[in-house]
Amino acid sequence: MELTYRFSTSDAEWNELEGLFKAAGMGGRAKQKIARAFKKSSLVCLAFDSARLVAASRALTDWEYHATIYDVVVHPDYQQRGIGTRMMHELMQRLKVWRVMLVAKKEVQSFYGRLGFDNYDDVMARLDRSKLYDDLESEQVIDA
Repeated sequence: MELTYRFSTSDAEWNELEGLFKAAGMGGRAKQKIARAFKKSSLVCLAFDSARLVAASRALTDWEYHATIYDVVVHPDYQQRGIGTRMMHELMQRLKVWRVMLVAKKEVQSFYGRLGFDNYDDVMARLDRSKLYDDLESEQVIDA
């Protein structure tokens, strides 16, 4: 298996990305909203096995001080093969800032701990789950 890593969404297949999230148990994300999130991200990393999308991740950054990594997802058939580790290294290599934050569920925090991430006590969050999904009446069309 020889994977290729891409750092652009220019040829992304949004149905495939939506399917990847569902397969990895990170469903509840609709194609249009996923596409907008990845397109608006500062940095993306997509992993392909031939033409098949098998992993994805993204980050937001000001390129000076701070960055936050989101949505690190690897297809279950490809987990435990170092793909998530490689994606994280690719992102970290490009994020030349002093603080990189990470959003991760408790169940996967030990993985990120092995990559040098630690719990950070000064972080707060405000969650509004009503904004997880698009209002279907105001659905925006995505530019290709």
